[in-house]
Amino acid sequence: MENLAGADAAINCWNDKYYWDFWRPWNAIPHAAEDGNPLTEPDPTWAALITAPYPEHPSGHLCLDGAHLRVLQTFFGTDEIGFDVASVQFPGETRHYDSFSEVLAEITEARIWAGLHYRIADVQAELLGRNVADYMASHYLQPVGD
Repeated sequence: MENLAGADAAINCWNDKYYWDFWRPWNAIPHAAEDGNPLTEPDPTWAALITAPYPEHPSGHLCLDGAHLRVLQTFFGTDEIGFDVASVQFPGETRHYDSFSEVLAEITEARIWAGLHYRIADVQAELLGRNVADYMASHYLQPVGD
C-alpha cells in the first residue's frame, strides 16, 4: 500500500511541478525585484541551505510523505503511535515522535527553513499525497470473483 500510494503521489506531483513551473525561494528572493510585485524587495545575499534544479510547487518530498502518512494512519487506524528514529548523521542520537503527523510537521518546517520550499508547496503536496492514499484505500486491491 505504501508503494502504490507513493508511486501514484509521485506521478501526480511531478505532473503538477512541470504544469505550474514555479520558482524556488533560492531563486525568487535574490530576484524579487523581477516578480512584478512592488511590495517585495530582493536580497541578493540570501542563500538557501538546499537547492534543487526542478520546479518548486508542489513539494515532491511532502507528496510522498503525505501518501505514506495516510497509509500508516489507515493501516493502524490511528495517528497516535509513538516511535523512535535513530540518526544516521549523528550516531547515538535518537529522536522520539508521539505520532506519524508529528514527523510530517517537522519535515515541512525543515524544508521551509532550508530555503527549498514555500509553505504552500509543502501544505498542498501533503494534501495531494493524502488524497492519493485515500483513493488507493477505496479503489485498489478490491476482491475479484467469489
